[in-house]
Amino acid sequence: MKIGKFITTLGLAIMSLSCSQKSSTKDAEIEVKAAHEERRVTTLDGNWEAVASMMTNDLTFTHANAVVENKAQFIDALKSKRLQYKTLANDNVKVRVHGNTGIVSGICHIVVDASGTLIDLRVEFTELWVKKENKWMMLLWHATEVK
Repeated sequence: MKIGKFITTLGLAIMSLSCSQKSSTKDAEIEVKAAHEERRVTTLDGNWEAVASMMTNDLTFTHANAVVENKAQFIDALKSKRLQYKTLANDNVKVRVHGNTGIVSGICHIVVDASGTLIDLRVEFTELWVKKENKWMMLLWHATEVK
């Protein structure tokens, strides 16, 4: 009888831990999606300080034309208004979390004024987010134009 109780208790503990991990992952997915959305909105608003606060210092930002910028270069483009985003509309966004790493991917319709030239394109994008000091930070953006 004691072994039966032990096995039942152990089974319940394992099920509880499993449910807790699933709930924790779901919560993290919601947090990452919210961070992604905040970054999208602040970029549209041209709020380069807020955008900068959401990015790791070693950020890699790969534009759809294969231009690669670091954080300082990308933020400078927003600050100087060399890049002024008019539209950042997401479609088919998926969020996955593995521990302290979050991946956001999907399609994005982008309209951006790039130094006076209006560019209108659709991209397949991937963002990589990492959790540092209890805050989700964007580490990478990579986009490929889709026709």
